Amino acid sequence: MNLMITILIAVITVVRGDLSVPKTVDDILQQNPCLCPCKPFEEKEYFIPISRTSDWFGAVAYCHSVGMELAEVLNEDEARAMGEVIAEEESDSDDEFYWIGANDLGVQGTYRWALAGRPVLYSQWAAGEPNHARGENGQQPAERCVAVAMDKYEWNDFQCTQQKPFICQQFRKH
Repeated sequence: MNLMITILIAVITVVRGDLSVPKTVDDILQQNPCLCPCKPFEEKEYFIPISRTSDWFGAVAYCHSVGMELAEVLNEDEARAMGEVIAEEESDSDDEFYWIGANDLGVQGTYRWALAGRPVLYSQWAAGEPNHARGENGQQPAERCVAVAMDKYEWNDFQCTQQKPFICQQFRKH
């Protein structure tokens, strides 16, 4: 009998929780967190981990491990904001490019963002890019992951296993 009452109380609590209706976008996001942040670009912040390089996969993992994600650039305003962060970076490194989240690992030539899987609709490819160049022996892997140049902020595709600094993003919390 006690077990039945406990189960009934638990069911009522769960049902009562499901009946609450979100009133704002923030309420919806709190009740249904997305894998990809669903906030406007004005709230996005970019970070470059100090003295850290990684292959593209390690960059995705690192950003995720610190509660962020590998940077996405969804429009010209975000490109400009990310460029400002790159320009402020003081690096002793000779690296000229930073990993961002764009890649065509699923289907070559179809670029998507790392964890979100959304298609890349805005881009800043350098002339002749993406070129999907192959390795030294002409075999796989082709260049499938995207990095942004630290001087002109143009995009280039690279082999995902190359070591590069990278840019993480997060959304400001209110």
